[in-house]
Amino acid sequence: MAGSATAGAPSWPNGCHVCEVEIDPDTGAVEIAAYASVNDIGRVVSPVIVRGQIEGGAVQGIGQALSEKISYDENGQLISASFMDYALPHADGFRGFKTVFDTSVPCTTNVLGVKGVGELGTIGATPAIVNAVADALARAGKRELAPKLQMPLTPARLWGMLHA
Repeated sequence: MAGSATAGAPSWPNGCHVCEVEIDPDTGAVEIAAYASVNDIGRVVSPVIVRGQIEGGAVQGIGQALSEKISYDENGQLISASFMDYALPHADGFRGFKTVFDTSVPCTTNVLGVKGVGELGTIGATPAIVNAVADALARAGKRELAPKLQMPLTPARLWGMLHA
């Protein structure tokens, strides 16, 4: 017996990510003090997998905001070609996420009532981190630096901005 299912239209999740950071003015290092997200994802079939997708995606977005950068030398040779040279986020820096699922509004375009969650964490995390850094700079009396922020917000880049 074969089965099939079709969706009448896309299923869009919604989310809100909030982050608190601390910037060490002596090193430029950013520490994530708190991170929370609320995710409107419809019906959840596997909570463990969905949590992993959302939190793993958030770590990916945080890495994009704080550390990940492709670099080339003057001859066009890739110099960040291995994980020895390419800064990935590490799991030990992301304990204590507060991730909430809002399942109160099932999707109406598919029979399961599920919404896509594969990129939900990534999309919310990157601007949450950058905005948290901009807010931290403003609260430290350095509001004029916020428009100059460029990802990745590496310690060296932030230290240079703070001490220019």
